[in-house]
Amino acid sequence: MINNNIANFNGNEKEGRNLNVPVSEKAQKENLIAFDLCVKEAGLNPNEMDVWGEHNWHNNLMAVLSIGLPKIMSREQAFAVVEEKLPNYAQYDDCKALVNYFYDNYNSTKFLSPAMREINAKAQSLARDEKKSDDDDEMAVLMDGWDAPVLPEKIPRLMDLLVSNYDKRFREMLLLSALPVLSAHASHFRAKYLNGCIIGPQTYVSVIGGSGSGKGNCTALYKDMIENTLAAHDAEEWEKVRRNQEERDQKANAKERPQKYHPKLRLFETTSKSSILELQTNLGKNGMLLGQFSEVDGLSSATRAAYSDISVLLRKGWDMDMHRQYYMSESTCNTQVQMSISLLMAGTVRAMLERMFTENNREGGLMQRCIPVLVPTEKRTFRPPKQNYLNAEEVAERDAMLMSLYQKDIELGDDVKVLELPRMTKAIEQWFDELEGRYCDGTLNDAGADLSHRCGEFMMRAAIPLVALVGKETQEIVDFCVWVGKYAHYTMCRLYGKSIQTNLEDAEKLLNDCQDKRKTSEALLNLLNDTFTLKQIKDLRKRNGLYANVRPLLTFYIKKGKIMRLGRGIYRKLHV
Repeated sequence: MINNNIANFNGNEKEGRNLNVPVSEKAQKENLIAFDLCVKEAGLNPNEMDVWGEHNWHNNLMAVLSIGLPKIMSREQAFAVVEEKLPNYAQYDDCKALVNYFYDNYNSTKFLSPAMREINAKAQSLARDEKKSDDDDEMAVLMDGWDAPVLPEKIPRLMDLLVSNYDKRFREMLLLSALPVLSAHASHFRAKYLNGCIIGPQTYVSVIGGSGSGKGNCTALYKDMIENTLAAHDAEEWEKVRRNQEERDQKANAKERPQKYHPKLRLFETTSKSSILELQTNLGKNGMLLGQFSEVDGLSSATRAAYSDISVLLRKGWDMDMHRQYYMSESTCNTQVQMSISLLMAGTVRAMLERMFTENNREGGLMQRCIPVLVPTEKRTFRPPKQNYLNAEEVAERDAMLMSLYQKDIELGDDVKVLELPRMTKAIEQWFDELEGRYCDGTLNDAGADLSHRCGEFMMRAAIPLVALVGKETQEIVDFCVWVGKYAHYTMCRLYGKSIQTNLEDAEKLLNDCQDKRKTSEALLNLLNDTFTLKQIKDLRKRNGLYANVRPLLTFYIKKGKIMRLGRGIYRKLHV
C-alpha cells in the first residue's frame, strides 16, 4: 500500500527528488481541463494544490486520482498533466509511485460513474472551445497588417452573381474559391501562355481560417455551382451503372454478357492514388477532375509517404502532365493518362500549414501551384451568416450562365479549343515588368521574385473559363484576373516567403562559395569597366559559357564590399 502521508524531509527539501520522472508526451488540452474539473469535484482549491513548502501534495493528488482520473486518460498523459499542474511534487519519486499505483489498480474504463462521464464530456467540449480560440489567435497573426490588393469595383457578371448570394465579408474568399469549380466547367478550353506553352484552366485554391470563421461558405458555393451541371452529370453516370448492373444480373448466364460499365465521373472526394487514376482514365481524353475537401485533413493520410505519393498526382494534374501507371490485374493493363485536376480545399491555419505548406511540398512545388486564401477576421460575428440574397431572376441567370459554359465544354467532346487572349497576355507582361522594376530597386526580394512565377499563370487560368463563356476579353475580366494573381502573390509572400528567402540565401551562399574557389567570377569581374551595367556582366558571362543569372553573385559582392550599386541595373567596382 501507498503510505498516505508524505515522506518526512527533515528540513532537506531536495531529499527524495527524482528529476528524471519520464514524461513521454505533451499534455493534451482536454486532459488538463479534466484534471481541473476533478480538482473541483474533490473539493480542493486549484491554487493550493502544489504550494512549495506546504507538503500536502500527496493527499491532494491522491484525492484527484480517487475521483477516477485514471479512467479517462492514459498513464503517459497523467504524468504529463501532473508535470504541468504540480511541477513541485512531480520532481519526487513519491509522485511517480502514487500515479503508478492508481493506474495499476484503478484504470479500468468499463465503469465510468455519472460524475466522471460528465467531467469527460465537459473537458472535451471546453477543449474544442479553446481550440477555436487558438485558431483565432493564429489567424490574427496572419492577418496583422493585412493590406492585400483591392478587388476591382467592376467584376465579371457571373462572378458577381456567384458570390452575391453570401455575406459580403467573404466576397474575396468566395471569388477565389469559385475558380477551381469554374475551371472544371471549361475543361476543354486552353490558352497560350507567355512562354508559348498551351495551358488549361485548372486551379488549386486553399481556404485558410479558424474554426467557425466562415470558411465553410466555400463548400456551400461549391454545391451551388455544380448542382445542375457536374453533380447532375455524375448522377446520370451512376444511373447508367445501375441499369448496366441490372442488365448484367439478368444475363448472368448468357454467352454474351454485357460489359461492366465504368462511370465517367467528374468529381472526386478521395485521395486514393488508384481511385484518382481510375477516374481520370474513365473520364476520357482532355477531361478534368474536380476535387473538393471541406477539411484539408481529408487530403492526406496518416503517413507522409502516402501524402507525398498523392502530391505527385496533384502536381501532374496542375501541369496537365502524363502519368504512367502499372495495374497488376487481369481486368486492367498498363495505362498512361493525362492528369488534369482542379482542387478546392479548406482547413484551419495549423492543418493547412502542416499538411499543405510543408518543406517537402515547397521543394516539390505543390504549394506554389496553390492560391492561399485567408478568411477575413474583421467584423466577425458569431451568428451564422445569411444566404440567399439573390432573387429568383438572378438565381436563374446565374444557373443559366453556368449551364451555358458547361454545354460549350461538352460540345467540344474530346477536342480542345485554344483561346486567343492578347489583352490578358499584355496585362501579365506589364505586371512582370512592374515586378522587375521593384526587384531592380530592391523593394522585391528573391523570394518574392521566385513566388511570382506561378502567379502569371494564375491570371491566365482564371481568364480562360470567363472568356470561354463571354466569347471575348472584356476589361472586367482582365482587371479581375490580374487581381487574382496579385492577391495570390501577396498571400504567398506573407505565408511562406520568409522561409523560401532563407532557402534561397543558403543556396546562393553555397553557389558563391564554389564560384570564389574557382576564381572564375572574380576573373570575369576584373574584365569589366569600373562602372558597368547588369546587361554587360550578363553578356560577358554568356560569352564565357557561364550561367547568366548574376543577381545572387552581385548581391554577394556588394555584401563583401567589392562593388556598390549606383542605380537600377548600374554598379561600380570598389578597389580595396
